[in-house]
Amino acid sequence: MEVVEYSHPNPAVNVALEEVILESVRRGLRGPTARIWINPPSIVIGYTLRSCEEVDCPEAVRLGLPILRRVSGGGAVYHDYGNINVTVVKPSGAYEMLDEVYREITGLVLRILERLGVKGWVENLNDVVVRGYKVSGSAAALRPGGYLVHATLLVASNIEVLRRVIKPRMDRVARGEVTPAKYNPANLRDICAMNITLGDVLEATRGALEDTYGPLTGSRVTRAELEHAMVLSKSKVLVSPQQL
Repeated sequence: MEVVEYSHPNPAVNVALEEVILESVRRGLRGPTARIWINPPSIVIGYTLRSCEEVDCPEAVRLGLPILRRVSGGGAVYHDYGNINVTVVKPSGAYEMLDEVYREITGLVLRILERLGVKGWVENLNDVVVRGYKVSGSAAALRPGGYLVHATLLVASNIEVLRRVIKPRMDRVARGEVTPAKYNPANLRDICAMNITLGDVLEATRGALEDTYGPLTGSRVTRAELEHAMVLSKSKVLVSPQQL
């Protein structure tokens, strides 16, 4: 498994780079690749979601947060420097089953927590919950020849801002589609007795990747991949406060 630890200062480039790495793996330019990254403050939504469906767009604009569209499905998430993202991209002969891909990424997150001495469990297929609070959500993109699945992990994020910009879909809870934990986020730092830091979680993430996939090989984003991501990033921006 190749591991890329790379975060660009432009959140749109980070989001675009996920799609670029997926294409590199599908075309055989890369082997199976994991990416560990941290995004500047921003809001990222799934590819089928309307920009303001789960986001308070006026509040996002007021706070200067861009709204970006990722290659994977799912709902809206808030990113900042207290949130770690881990991505797994692998080739496949045909479409993978979504539930299997989610088991892969939630299993990885549970291994990260286990290394930190934290007990977690899975709800709603793609959420990891600790003490009734959601600390991780995941999303996937399945393509012929390869798939991408990525997860967030709340460590020291600004939960107040998260709650102000992400609209909880309590109608889904009322219909029994999801459990209340989906809209009850919290930081590991705040709900665990241990003083968990970003450094602790990064180290645990590297260890969990090795536990899951075997020996790791350090890798870099290529110049061609970065150039492609910078061009593609322009199409990822749905709402840019700087342009309003």
